[in-house]
Amino acid sequence: MRIAVMGDIHANLPALRAVIDDVARIGADALYCVGDVVGRGPHPNEVVDELRRLGVPTVQGNWDEAVGMDREQTGAAWATGDSEIEGNASMRWSAETLSEENKAWLRQLPQTLRLTLAGRSVFLFHGSPLKETEYLWASRPSRVLARIASDEADDLFCFGHTHEAFHRVVGQAHFVACGSVGCGTDGDARARYAVVYIGEPDIAVGFRSVDYDHVSVVRDMAKVGRSIELLRESPAAHSRIPTEVAPA
Repeated sequence: MRIAVMGDIHANLPALRAVIDDVARIGADALYCVGDVVGRGPHPNEVVDELRRLGVPTVQGNWDEAVGMDREQTGAAWATGDSEIEGNASMRWSAETLSEENKAWLRQLPQTLRLTLAGRSVFLFHGSPLKETEYLWASRPSRVLARIASDEADDLFCFGHTHEAFHRVVGQAHFVACGSVGCGTDGDARARYAVVYIGEPDIAVGFRSVDYDHVSVVRDMAKVGRSIELLRESPAAHSRIPTEVAPA
């Protein structure tokens, strides 16, 4: 069985459509989303509408929760205070722009999703099994992942949040960070997602990078008064701690 796992779409509709087309092209058996559907980008309603139309199983990211609940901040890691200010402005704009129906959809998304696929237990979440805002960076020690594997006892863990794309095997458990659909890194604007081959006895993982019309996204960001840097800046591992604000 071959599944596609994407995340961190961040309201980037051309990137999402490019990934959906690529998933169809390679003939994946199913597509899943590990959250952060909205925030940062200029197309929050359009992206939610597309996922709802296709019925893509989706877990809730920290941006989805913050926008859906009209929070004051997302809990995201920002490199600078200016980045945090711009990010929070994007969050508020997204909350004001989304239809009430789409905000309700974001609120009802599950924080985790456990599936059995081809006889394997698959656990989907955004940041970590316990917190949407926790970052499982590629640099995290193996003991951190080993503890998760021991606590949850699944075969395959798929997640996002860091915007990184990596595959690590810890004991018998596979950990897959699926990259970001909507936010590029290191000067590469392509949309990234993971393809997981679930076989017997092996699990194999690959990553795909897909071109899309980035120029149109730059134009649409300008139209709504948001900086394109929001879709170019990845979370920072050694970041400024976000300002603590009591939940609304």
